[in-house]
Amino acid sequence: MEHALIYCRVSTEEQAEDGHHSLATQLKLCKRAIEESNKFKLIDDGVFEDPGRSATNMNRPGLQDMLLKIQDDKTIRAVFIQDTDRLARNALDHMQIKAIMKKHDVELFSVSQPGITDSPEGNFMDLVIAGVNQLQSQITSRKTLKSLEQKFWEGWWPTGVAVGYLNAGEPDDEKKRIIIVDEERAPLIQEAFKMYVTGDYSVFEVRDALYKKGFRTHADKRLAHSKMIEILKNPFYYGEMRWRGLVNTGKHKPLIDKDLWERVQLVMAEHNRYACRRQKFNFILRGLTFCANCGQRYTAEHHPKKNKSYYHCNRSGDQIKCQDKYVEVWDIEQQVANLFKYIEFTPNFTDRLVTKIEKIYSGRKEVINKDKKALNTQKMMFEKKRDTAEEKLFAGLITDDDFSRVKVKIKEQLELLQDELYAQDKKLNMRIDELQDMLLFVRNAYEAYTKSPDEMKRLFLGLYWERFEVANKKIQTVIPSPIIRGLMQAEDMVFTKKYKEITGPRIITDLAVEFTPFIAGKSKSKIAPKTQKSRQIAEIPAMISNQPNSVILDTVWGEVRESNP
Repeated sequence: MEHALIYCRVSTEEQAEDGHHSLATQLKLCKRAIEESNKFKLIDDGVFEDPGRSATNMNRPGLQDMLLKIQDDKTIRAVFIQDTDRLARNALDHMQIKAIMKKHDVELFSVSQPGITDSPEGNFMDLVIAGVNQLQSQITSRKTLKSLEQKFWEGWWPTGVAVGYLNAGEPDDEKKRIIIVDEERAPLIQEAFKMYVTGDYSVFEVRDALYKKGFRTHADKRLAHSKMIEILKNPFYYGEMRWRGLVNTGKHKPLIDKDLWERVQLVMAEHNRYACRRQKFNFILRGLTFCANCGQRYTAEHHPKKNKSYYHCNRSGDQIKCQDKYVEVWDIEQQVANLFKYIEFTPNFTDRLVTKIEKIYSGRKEVINKDKKALNTQKMMFEKKRDTAEEKLFAGLITDDDFSRVKVKIKEQLELLQDELYAQDKKLNMRIDELQDMLLFVRNAYEAYTKSPDEMKRLFLGLYWERFEVANKKIQTVIPSPIIRGLMQAEDMVFTKKYKEITGPRIITDLAVEFTPFIAGKSKSKIAPKTQKSRQIAEIPAMISNQPNSVILDTVWGEVRESNP
């Protein structure tokens, strides 16, 4: 039998809940799946765990050890996990892990997602689910931010406390954290403002003066210059809280008045000669756009004077500057968005995808229903204990105090079980939402793309496209992602008939023949830097489609052929 590994992970919260995603549950389900496969065998020391680790990054000991095992042991052929979100909640990390596995001929098996296989639709679904997992992670972060925001509006700073203050429990409620003055450091903060407002001291000099008076870091060192600036610019010290674009008056005790703080800002502005910071912008096509003339990657930047943002060729230095034109961000991003209008998955592929989605949902539902059945059994047991305690109370077999203690414990257990039952229903509903998003990916890619936030658009772009080549402000050549190329070559995805009307950019679906631009006798291509030749576009036989409303794209400039009806 072929050798297999198991990977399990829980976050701190999930570990505390000890529910469906506990390490023990994951291990049990994965071992059962290996046994039922009749193909794989779990090797000794083949279980890798990451307790209390987030899936939002790859810096996990268990994951790293597992990947090393895959690379060192050539007999490993499979890795079993409970859910794909156990592996990663970041789509890029997920793809990197899958790439390592594929390189070493190792297949990934998700116990609760049996529809994910090493097929075109399986790989497509795998990437979509990875994207949805990342989005769910972002949603969870938003929920955390909501609770912090509520604390902010209640008048308390929601995150790390400012220097000169301490976190403490409220007298009436120890679980509720409030902010009190640090009697040791607060006077030194006040002195820092009074010194700096005179204009006679620099930030360094104020920092050094405080150091001599005992104001030091936990490592017994001077404050960093940037930290001293942060203190002097912080309106928190006069009672105003500014957090993530929100403003509120805090309930903490101010150390200075607003007038002193404003005068300090004027002094600092004068010292800095009113220097300003450039606004940051989100350019979603970064890393995907290249110059069609010289092959260099495009960069993006904002021009404050024109209040416009541009993508442009990044060829510079000792090279001859590229003469290609700048293109506005909105223009090229809309060109990319328009490509999604003409993507169409064949009915056959859609049907296969729906079948696999139904299989995933059914498998997930079966697992959740089993968990709910076990939880309901426990619930009935505690309810029976409660009934027994009541009977003993009425019969005078236990005292009122004993009954009260038993009742409280049973009530707590019943509430925990009810919460877990609710969580199971929520997981099932969440899975339905994920599958609904997946169907939208294939039924209307343009609608799904345009309605998505920038973070999700980046996931879409990575899923569908590998590279855009631009010249004269227009996309000239498009290379779909390996997943999409596979779907197109398998005739599972086509471009609609309307694509003929726009004479869009050429679509390269086969990279069997590498190509590079030729500049001054030197190849500048990022695709094949060692190939010293001019660009050659592979003359590949056109795709054949049996879809009456589709068109077939040859790998030549804008040439489109209608398929036979």
